[in-house]
Order: sequence, then structure tokens, then C-alpha cells
Amino acid sequence: MIADSTTVDSPLTGERARAFEPRHAASLVLPETRPGWDPGTERRIDDGRTLARMLGWASIGLGAAEVLAPERIAETLGVDAESAGFIRAMGLREIAQGAMILAADDPEPGIWARLAGDALDIGALGVALGREGSRKGAVLGALAFVAGVTALDALCAKHLRSQPN
Repeated sequence: MIADSTTVDSPLTGERARAFEPRHAASLVLPETRPGWDPGTERRIDDGRTLARMLGWASIGLGAAEVLAPERIAETLGVDAESAGFIRAMGLREIAQGAMILAADDPEPGIWARLAGDALDIGALGVALGREGSRKGAVLGALAFVAGVTALDALCAKHLRSQPN
């Protein structure tokens, strides 16, 4: 008979606790869940890699909308129907960037590609804003959206740059 078979080392406290004895169960201290932590992955929710994954999925979703409904987007912005091909091409770019981020071990190059794409989007919306007949409010709303996403992309790039691979 092994004399010490009823004791185990507690991984949480480092103390030796008696197994199967209720009076010792209260001495085990469980780690508390802190705001900002994802207990499933035990990673910070606001770390660069998690934000990159979220931005990758957002790229795929936005790109799908641009590929599947470019005429509707052109109509909403008040630009001519000939812009639908350009919008569809921008959607393919978004999907490619999202896939690049999600498939890579290091998502940083994909985030920098997103930042370059944001510059293209801002330029295209600037052209649309200057066109006669465009819906200025809708274009300004799209510009505000892209500016917000650009800020997230820049924040993500900063986080990824400061983290070891």
C-alpha cells in the first residue's frame, strides 16, 4: 500500500491537498476571471493577434458584400452603375486580405495590406464625394466608417509590431 496515495499537489496553490476530503476542498483557490481576458484561450482579448483575426473575418464579410452586391453599394453611394466592377474588384481585394490574415502564422503583413487597402478605399470614396450626383451623406458615412476601420488596423499593426512572434 502506498502511504501517500491520497495526497496531490494542487496546481492552483502549490500546496499539498488531501484528495477526496471535503474539508480540504475549501482551501483550493480558483483563479478569478479578469476583465479583458478570454478564459477559453487564456489570451488577452485586446492582443494584436486576436484583433487581427477579428479584422480578417471583417474583411471577408465586407468583401463578400462588395462582390455579391456591388450594384446596390453603387446605388447607395449615388455613383454610376459602371462603378460596380470597381467595387467588385475592391471586394476581391478585401477577401484576399482577410484570407491572408487568417491563414498566416504572422498576421502582421496582412494587417499592413489592409492599411494599404484602406488608403485605396479612402481615395476612391474621395473621388466619389467629388462626383456630381453622388449622395454626399452616404459617401461621408462610408468615409467615417473606413476612417474608424483604419484606426483599428493601425492599432492592430502597432500591437503586432510590439509583440514577439
